[in-house]
Amino acid sequence: MTSVSLERMSKSYGPVAALQALDVHIEDGEFLTLLGPSGCGKSTALACIAGLERPSAGRIMFGDRDVTRLEPHERNIAMVFQDYALYPHMTVRENMRFGLHQQRMSRAEIDRQVATAADILGLGPLLDRQPAELSGGQRQRVAVGRAVVRSPAVFLMDEPLSNLDAGLRVRTRTEIRRLQRELGVTSIFVTHDQEEAMVLSDRVAVMRGGTLQQLGRPMEVYRNPANLFVASFIGSPAMNMVEANARITERGVTAQATDAAIELPRDVVRSTWDGERRVLLGLRPTDLGIAAPDRASLRGRVFLVEPVGHCAYVDVDLAGWVVKATTDPDHVPSIGDVVGLSLMPGRACLFEPESEARL
Repeated sequence: MTSVSLERMSKSYGPVAALQALDVHIEDGEFLTLLGPSGCGKSTALACIAGLERPSAGRIMFGDRDVTRLEPHERNIAMVFQDYALYPHMTVRENMRFGLHQQRMSRAEIDRQVATAADILGLGPLLDRQPAELSGGQRQRVAVGRAVVRSPAVFLMDEPLSNLDAGLRVRTRTEIRRLQRELGVTSIFVTHDQEEAMVLSDRVAVMRGGTLQQLGRPMEVYRNPANLFVASFIGSPAMNMVEANARITERGVTAQATDAAIELPRDVVRSTWDGERRVLLGLRPTDLGIAAPDRASLRGRVFLVEPVGHCAYVDVDLAGWVVKATTDPDHVPSIGDVVGLSLMPGRACLFEPESEARL
């Protein structure tokens, strides 16, 4: 096993910069997710780590070994792709054995490692089947098994769950996380799905336009987004954004949004300013609750209710501003009702509208 360091790694295709001075260190045995929308550079970064692409600048270190210019087979990595990439004419056993044959292992050692991986992934009864005889989830498990059977120093996964249906995706990501913890292999996972990133990762690297926006533990990124992009991208439903005028007072921060003033603790801001300034006030739906109108300073009219099982999301019109709140699914208001909104002020975020930076 080994750590991985990306040191000022950049990648350009002609005039197009796909990656810009990416600095990330992944600890030995850590599970790191590169998260972001399509075109943000996450798959390009993974391809550079795998040796499928050469960086235009910077270095890639595996431990204290510079692998920037090494070929993929010299790096001791294993990679799982989005489309499984199994050999259709081979059985599951043969697919898993293939890479070990290339390493010139003895037949006994190959059989031992295949049996171990098959046992961990529950593939024993499937070893003599061909890919066409397997479900999507089974194929993905074979692809994972073919990768881990080689005992790689680094395990790379490029959106391996995107072709699976919702239920199977949840089960497979659980298997991947359990397997990674059992093996202790350094793992780098690429996805655009923030829920996958939150569930699987030790840390998340949020990317946008080829640059790193924030790196941290999942709940740290969720609770303390570095900028407006991270705040909007992480979390489902997305964070509510309301334009407000904010000023710092002796007691904290006062944000005037719509016809109500919201009192926030001083520690929700990281900077100071004189007088009043325009801000974007960010409030997550899970930090906004439905209350009786006479018990809340914020009041509005309900125009949409979305029950989702464990809770219900309620869209409320606050004099032209629409926010989403959360309530008990067994006690939802009716469309058209006037309701109050209770909030957790310590979890509010303030952003500068032009630069999108966290204030």
